[in-house]
Amino acid sequence: MAPVIECKRTVLPNGLTVLFQPMKHASSMGVGVFLKQGSLAETNSEHGYFHFLEHMLFKDTETRTSKEIAESIERVGGILNGSTGREYTQYYVVAIKNQAELAFEILSDMLFRPLFRKEDIQTEKGVIMEEMRSYEDAPDDFVYDYYFRNIFGKSPYGRDIIGTKKSVTGVTEKSIRTFFKKHYFPKNMVISVSGNFTWEKVLDLTKKYFSFENPKGKTPTELIIPAPKKHYTKHLERRKIEQFHIMLGVNGKKRDYRTVTVSGLISTILGGGMASRLFQNIREKEGLCYSIYSFPSYYKTTGLFSISSATSKEKAARCVELILKELETITKHGFSKTELADAKSNQMGSIAIGYELPENRMNNIGLQEIYYGTYYSLEDRMKAIKSVTLDEINLAAKEMFGLDKVHLSCVGDMTESQFAKIPIQFGV
Repeated sequence: MAPVIECKRTVLPNGLTVLFQPMKHASSMGVGVFLKQGSLAETNSEHGYFHFLEHMLFKDTETRTSKEIAESIERVGGILNGSTGREYTQYYVVAIKNQAELAFEILSDMLFRPLFRKEDIQTEKGVIMEEMRSYEDAPDDFVYDYYFRNIFGKSPYGRDIIGTKKSVTGVTEKSIRTFFKKHYFPKNMVISVSGNFTWEKVLDLTKKYFSFENPKGKTPTELIIPAPKKHYTKHLERRKIEQFHIMLGVNGKKRDYRTVTVSGLISTILGGGMASRLFQNIREKEGLCYSIYSFPSYYKTTGLFSISSATSKEKAARCVELILKELETITKHGFSKTELADAKSNQMGSIAIGYELPENRMNNIGLQEIYYGTYYSLEDRMKAIKSVTLDEINLAAKEMFGLDKVHLSCVGDMTESQFAKIPIQFGV
């Protein structure tokens, strides 16, 4: 048996959590900095600020221009990027292993020495407006945000991460600086590293480039948003486009290790690939759509299980009917032993393949720290998957799909009277 590769962990005197997982034979490495907060931590007047700030940290710093930041990483064939989520924000570098110090230096410069110049703020407002327009023009992107708005209503979970035109245009130099100081400090961060070097080197580089002090008396605020009520209703955004985009939502649980394991297996069987039930029964047998898949979403206090499809407006009602029929069949008859065995081997294979890349390891250990506060190894995850029983997965599926009706958000060229004929109740 291969030796278990442990995750090294320590907390520096300034409160910064440091994680490292070695990869002996990797030629690349990943360095990521996770902020322990995302858009859920915004007040109403700060809507979209985490995303706006993510953009701003790629602009000029005290020591580099934005062009010099980009050139320094791209010159060595690396990748520099960031993302804003509802519960965390991330910045990362992926590069060849001998550029580790460059990765640390660039991330440190971006996160702790931004200039926030007025002209850069104005420029980025325009950039984000164009980003909003790109989402609006892409129905497969728009329907996802539309779905969250409709199912979570006025809860922070239902707000678009990007913000609104009003909130973005209202950003000022003072407001973004205040927001930055409120959230960006070492105690509120995790640095996650994976690659072919030593723990000692990781610690040396972290201490060299991330030994910033926290503002006086500053401690992270653990903000837990109460689980919002889900609205199991139906909504249509009318657009004159060729395809009809469907987002269908059912029960989901908050994130915990076991839920992630079991829900992942359910999604694999139901809509995880070309061999899944939805793909085979709705696309292959009926020819009703081009794409159809399912995916779970997990948060600290709530969760969702979603099904996405794109079809023609003429086939939309039949497509939804068959999805509902599939869910109803699962609640009545469950999954088979063969389906569970195949899903287990699929999940174990996917996880093992993902572990080959340092950037995946870096993401994995960082997110485990944020959500679980502990580390589950590859072997732990394999054991967890193997341990799921048929009774357990069938009970979980019954709880997940055992509602009287589902939520439906759609974008397409359909009248309200046509849309009214699409069912969201089982057995109708």
